Amino acid sequence: MLLLSYICQTLLPENQKMTALFTMISKLLSRPIVQIATAILVALSILVSIYPASIPPLSQMSNYAVQLMEFYFIAGLFFLFIKQPRFTFIFFGGCAVLCLFLRYSIKNSFIDRWRQTVISRSVAGQPPVEEELPVIKIAHFNVSNAEDMAGAIATIRASQASVISIHEVTPQWDQWLRDSLSPQYPFHHTLVDIGMFGMAIYSKYELKQVDTFYYRDIPNLRGVISIDGSSVGFISTHTEPALNDASKQRLRDHLGVITGQARSAAMPVLVLGEFNAVSWSDEIQVFRDSTGLLESRTGFISYAPGGMSSFFDVPLDHVFYSQELECIAFSNLFSQKTNNRLGITATFRLRKPASHVQKTAR
Repeated sequence: MLLLSYICQTLLPENQKMTALFTMISKLLSRPIVQIATAILVALSILVSIYPASIPPLSQMSNYAVQLMEFYFIAGLFFLFIKQPRFTFIFFGGCAVLCLFLRYSIKNSFIDRWRQTVISRSVAGQPPVEEELPVIKIAHFNVSNAEDMAGAIATIRASQASVISIHEVTPQWDQWLRDSLSPQYPFHHTLVDIGMFGMAIYSKYELKQVDTFYYRDIPNLRGVISIDGSSVGFISTHTEPALNDASKQRLRDHLGVITGQARSAAMPVLVLGEFNAVSWSDEIQVFRDSTGLLESRTGFISYAPGGMSSFFDVPLDHVFYSQELECIAFSNLFSQKTNNRLGITATFRLRKPASHVQKTAR
């Protein structure tokens, strides 16, 4: 009894403090000015995320639309828990608007991939019968994300990609890559740069017609991959970071040059690299609409092994593909030692001609 009395006397003041704090917060949140100000801030953040040009100084917020959506969802749950219906409505509403914006700003074949998975599982114990079609697995790495060369090489090899795009290749990296990858990838082409625009293509398949085209002084690689008698074109690009209005205009102009190259390809084409723009940005959406290419990425959060994720990781690297191809898998690639994200990988299958015509008609 004495122990129970002591515990009650000790905890009661703390409980009273918590009750007083909760009452004070409730009174603050019940004020109309606080509710209106919160609704205005949420609306402005959504406006900047959807239309970055509306408030230029805050335009970089658009890159973090996914993180903002997650924050609004968690905030909505919090206010639901403390029984604040108006704040719950404000934050859940903001989350819903951003969710719809992100969903409909992405053009990919995710629904088709999901449908094929369901159909395959519906066949009881029988694998789906498919015609053998050429398959190509593309990996894209930026070695500037690597903390050590050996770990990066191990990750590149473990990707088991048939074609590898590597960016920011310096002279030191070039020699290391040649010594480490040439036995496994006999076909390669390298463009070395002491800055950020060095790039290389390593392939298990024969590379044809590989050359360089430029936007101003920025190089881009293009070529043809020969796969079991079929040809697939590729363009590897690395744009400048879009940090202000001038650099954003250069990004749009650079993507315009790539658009012309992609549209002139008389074969299935892959466009990949560091675009320095998120999938839902105006620049990428205009690029996709102009080229008719699809986005291979199906999500925006990079989950590292073990269930951890980098909350502020922004997807600026992409693999786009023409409708003659079918994307059957996409994933992020992480360093085997540090779990640091190094790049992405996407697997494609050539469509049958009749399937492509039917898909285009839809």
